[in-house]
Amino acid sequence: MKKLILVAALLASVVGPVFAATAYWSGEQAFVTTVTYQQGVRCGYNYGGRIFYMVFVGGNCPMQVEVN
Repeated sequence: MKKLILVAALLASVVGPVFAATAYWSGEQAFVTTVTYQQGVRCGYNYGGRIFYMVFVGGNCPMQVEVN
């Protein structure tokens, strides 16, 4: 058991903490049909000067999303 705790502690120190960042909605949205034939909204988000897109089924674009 002590070896398992030691290995877990070493692994946690090597990997380090993971910090999430926040991307903000660019105001861009388009209504789409997904590959499973569901209705959704495609939202554009800005993070670090880059735009990326996420699709949300049956909802609106959140003002901000968490990215890793």
